[in-house]
Amino acid sequence: MDARKTIFALLLFVVSATHPQDKPQKYWIYFRDKDESALRALSAAGTVHELSLATGLTERALQRRAKVLPPAQLASASDLPVTQSYIDRLNANGIAAINTSRWFNAVSAMLTPAQANQVEALPFVDRIELVRTFVRKELPPISAPIKKLSTPTTQDLHDYGPSLAQVAQIDVVAVHNLRITGRGILIGMLDSGFDWRVPESEMNMDVIKEYDFVQHDSVTANQPGNTPIDESDQDEHGTLTLSLVGGYKEGQLVSPAFESSFILAKTEYVPSETNIEEDNWVAGIEWEEQNGADVVSSSLGYSQFDSLDANGVPQHSYTTADMNGRTATTTKAAVMAARLGVVVCNAMGNEAETSWHIMISPADADSIISVGAVNINGVYASFSSVGPTADGRTKPDVSADGVGDYCTMRAFSKYSTGFQGTSLSTPLVAGSSALILSAHPGLTPIQVRDALRNTASRAGSPNDSLGWGVIDVYKALLSTGLVLSTDPAVSVQQDGTINVVACAASNALIKKDSVKLFYSADGGASFSMAPMTLTDTIDASTNSGSYSGTIPRFAGVKIQFYIFAVDTTNTPYTMPYHAPQHLFTFNGEDTSVGTTSLPSTFALYQNYPNPFNSSTAIQYYLEKSNFTTLKIYDVLGREVATLVNEYQTAGLKSPVRFDGSPLASGVYFYRLKSGEFSSVKKLVLLK
Repeated sequence: MDARKTIFALLLFVVSATHPQDKPQKYWIYFRDKDESALRALSAAGTVHELSLATGLTERALQRRAKVLPPAQLASASDLPVTQSYIDRLNANGIAAINTSRWFNAVSAMLTPAQANQVEALPFVDRIELVRTFVRKELPPISAPIKKLSTPTTQDLHDYGPSLAQVAQIDVVAVHNLRITGRGILIGMLDSGFDWRVPESEMNMDVIKEYDFVQHDSVTANQPGNTPIDESDQDEHGTLTLSLVGGYKEGQLVSPAFESSFILAKTEYVPSETNIEEDNWVAGIEWEEQNGADVVSSSLGYSQFDSLDANGVPQHSYTTADMNGRTATTTKAAVMAARLGVVVCNAMGNEAETSWHIMISPADADSIISVGAVNINGVYASFSSVGPTADGRTKPDVSADGVGDYCTMRAFSKYSTGFQGTSLSTPLVAGSSALILSAHPGLTPIQVRDALRNTASRAGSPNDSLGWGVIDVYKALLSTGLVLSTDPAVSVQQDGTINVVACAASNALIKKDSVKLFYSADGGASFSMAPMTLTDTIDASTNSGSYSGTIPRFAGVKIQFYIFAVDTTNTPYTMPYHAPQHLFTFNGEDTSVGTTSLPSTFALYQNYPNPFNSSTAIQYYLEKSNFTTLKIYDVLGREVATLVNEYQTAGLKSPVRFDGSPLASGVYFYRLKSGEFSSVKKLVLLK
């Protein structure tokens, strides 16, 4: 009898030990504070470089943040790494951190119920919460794929092949014809993996960095021998979404931002019946923001799930009431990224015909661009998740083609129109956002979102199916101000001179004689000016079109240049955006144009125009933050105007307008003084 009782007790132990409720589940472990020495280093950091060293943020990320944050608040404790000694304490207790979140001061880890109780009692732990797991609804392939024929015009700069319809619908072609292609913008992708080295439309992409948050290595394509094993189609979804943002193969696929750079995060594991976990997405967007991403495209989203996973472990998710912009962890991370200057574009989801019906997180986030789907005729796609959010905000923000888009398959040189979903419309909008930022990098995420919304097809009557409607990126771009080519065409003439062609477009009248080419043959130490002539008109009512200028022959010398223009708003525009601190570079050996930055130092630039009649603009660069003055003097040294008299932070300053209308014609001088730096230049007022 005692032996039988013992065997029965052992059987009970085995059964209870393998009960689903006792299996490990993934938790967020939130810590109470961060390392004191790291906090002191952050407090002592005074320059962008020191902030980068203290936080691990790239200088590019800090420069992007400067658009939306005060100079003294570019970084905070939320940017500091999670305290390593806390992670070590967890390891000592047999608990391995899977992902870390700086923003939430947390790690994710697998915990049994007993371990969960143990961890929650640790003095440095604030609380623990289950990591939510979700199922993303995949739509079946289209049984009769839509054939999209190419109908290019002779005026188009690119042959879009079968991809023409999807980009023409949102007026990307008109933007490309302005020679704006996404140059200078870093786009972050969050998806299931990326086989970008093989397909012909992606193999030449500028991928600066990639990371697999599932396998924790630097390869986002499928890898033999991975544990867990990659399914054969693991990297298919990310490959096709990447192709819709920036794929490029003449005559096949030309997507919006094909000259942007990319940073890739594999955050989803997609085998059948396997749920998605939010901690990978959070870790991915934090990493991309930290590395300087300007735009993030996420065709992932999270909603309901089955009550048990494949192993019989209970799962935990949000409810539709949680889609309120402030509950889901992914939503809070998306909002954080937007507040730090990142344009976040996220799919609404494909839930409209399910019991869930509404958008999926993080599409409920405020300050981001949530994207719905239409077909090529602009008709609402019946699967596209709808709004409003649980707190009553209109969603989606905008829409684009999500039915049968022409995109890249994983295999070399293969394309398909057999997919559908908001996964396809989202990268088209993200690429369009990159085009806008490429022309006007100083825009904030809200300004980009509003430019797209306010020029979309339903701008006057948004609804919860299409939002503000199908985007028109050309109209959105011009609504932000005068636009100049980010990718001017350069050619060497038979006589050795250099011809530069750039486009200027505006909703206001462009002053044709203001479009000028400033060039330097001595590394930016001095500049000469050449006029640019309107040679090909796009819109005669605004003088929008192609302008041509000629640089004299400089055999064997690297030429640097920038374009300048003014419209009737009297706002001066330059390209590159921070010219003359940043310049186009032509090396004379081929017709490609790159961009370079001059060394960061104090600089006072020549006013433009000069001579001038009543009004001119003065620009300068500060190497260090300091009290700064900019004053105008007459030839007798008498002060006649004070334009700047305040403490200013380091960096290139926006042009300062000087109105000389109260003054008599003649020669004047302007002096910049900032700390120990002082510089004087001459200006001439002619009436």
